[in-house]
Amino acid sequence: MRYLIADLVTEFEPKYESLKKLAAPFAYEGNRETDIRIEMDDAYIQSLLRKMVKGTAIEDAEGLAVSSAFNRRAIRFDTMLVHSSALVLDGKAYLFSANSGVGKSTHTRLWLKRFGDRVHIMNDDKPVVRICDDGIVACGTPFDGGSGIALNENYPLGAIIFIERGEENAVRVPTAKDVIQRLYFQTARTVGFETAEMMLDNFDKLIAGAKFLVLTCNMDISAAETAYRAIQNLEQ
Repeated sequence: MRYLIADLVTEFEPKYESLKKLAAPFAYEGNRETDIRIEMDDAYIQSLLRKMVKGTAIEDAEGLAVSSAFNRRAIRFDTMLVHSSALVLDGKAYLFSANSGVGKSTHTRLWLKRFGDRVHIMNDDKPVVRICDDGIVACGTPFDGGSGIALNENYPLGAIIFIERGEENAVRVPTAKDVIQRLYFQTARTVGFETAEMMLDNFDKLIAGAKFLVLTCNMDISAAETAYRAIQNLEQ
């Protein structure tokens, strides 16, 4: 099967129902040549499953295996994963990124509660960004991290917001060094040595063309208000 993910024609054969269902909206029947080809055998998926948390389903292991392979290959096309919850507001995508357990998905759901039909979640765990000549685009993927939210959508990137847990809500603009460190932990750890130089080049392009914030927040709906005001100020 061929799929169009972040405008990259990607060929792979889902083996289990979960990935088949998530990938279906990305199906591609056009005439473009394949950009990325992924072959994944059962033995590798089983070996990955044995390394994951006990009780993880084989379907989740397949999703992780295919998404990791896609992300390694997509680097060659100025495209990379940003481990985040991608929220769309007024025609732009905002990526809320955090270490596991901090609450990125909880935070984006506060936006749904606060802003209603103005917002929706495009992907709740594994969106990618593609660096194009005319700007940076955030793209949905069929890789969801277990939430089931994985829409086939592409939007101009508004900003990447790194979330930290705190009792009070506060926002700051990070330094370039801070951004690189955070991107490494949310993006580059699955990258092999052979593509490391290209990843660093992507980092440079992303830092030059994107806006970034660090949001320290609690889990109250006021956190969404704080982040929204900071985003509006950033774009003025």
